[in-house]
Amino acid sequence: MADISTSARTSMDIFRAIMDHGPLTLYSANSKTRIPIGTIHRHFKQLSKSGKIRVYKSKDKGRKKIEYGPTMYGIVSFYKQDMEFAEKIENYYLIWIENKEFQKDLEGEGFDVSKDNLKKSKQVFRKYMNYFSAVEEQIEKIKNGEDSISRDMQVFFSSMMLSSNPKYQKLWTELYGELPGMQKSLEEYMDSMIKSYKEFKKNLK
Repeated sequence: MADISTSARTSMDIFRAIMDHGPLTLYSANSKTRIPIGTIHRHFKQLSKSGKIRVYKSKDKGRKKIEYGPTMYGIVSFYKQDMEFAEKIENYYLIWIENKEFQKDLEGEGFDVSKDNLKKSKQVFRKYMNYFSAVEEQIEKIKNGEDSISRDMQVFFSSMMLSSNPKYQKLWTELYGELPGMQKSLEEYMDSMIKSYKEFKKNLK
């Protein structure tokens, strides 16, 4: 396990309990981990707010019971932090593929949730975890100043984020029509992307 803070380790222990025994309520998580209920409540709140767990089922009869389960982002986040967790990832897939709420998350990421070829599906799941956990590590490096993004890429991503705003979309269209250099740069970038995509498709065959 990576060198992490006590709080982060507690979150990991709670998340692993959810993966092993879940979906779990606050009280069932307490019985599985023996972590104080107040601590579990705080970590459930943090994990939910960060998008690592979500409500799977809520029962209003008698004492209200809210069951929490993992999100794909949550699994990705803890995958590289805990070697034991990572080693069990294919078994976790076989357990959670039976849960309809988790199937929704899988479908949202493009997975085939049919059970026709579970051997292949669980291997694809591990590949997904390997790739996107590396993406998350890269994001953390950038956030912590350990790595940087070129200004060209920063401008590109910022422009993409502004593209949904009608005001800036109109400005972009006008500038594109009035600045030949901008047209040339965009066309060169798109040509490069198309070339990369063709290579990608070629490698799939």
